[in-house]
Parts: sequence; C-alpha cells; structure tokens
Amino acid sequence: MNKVGGRIRQSMIRRQEALERFQSKKREYLSSREQILNEIEEARIIWKKTLEQLPPQPFSQ
Repeated sequence: MNKVGGRIRQSMIRRQEALERFQSKKREYLSSREQILNEIEEARIIWKKTLEQLPPQPFSQ
C-alpha cells in the first residue's frame, strides 16, 4: 500500500510541475504578444504621421 501511495504522490507532483510550466509559458506568451501588439500600434502611428508630412502626390485621391 505504501508503494501505491508514493506512486500517486509522485504522479500528482509531476502533474503540478507540468501545470506550473504550462502556466509560466502561457504568461510569457501573453506578455510577449502584448508587447508585439504595442510595437505594431506604435509603428502604425509613426507611419501615419510620416505620410501626413509628405507632400501631396499627383495621382492620390
């Protein structure tokens, strides 16, 4: 009976460690995704401001 309890305990410990690794990777992914989205938004704003500073193009509508 002691062996069975030890195996179950080890299984639960491995499961908890796997869950912690998964949650850590998920947090890293979400933070990097947020950073990338912010950088894209900043680039879009810079692009818009740059286009506004250009002289009018002859065939632009």
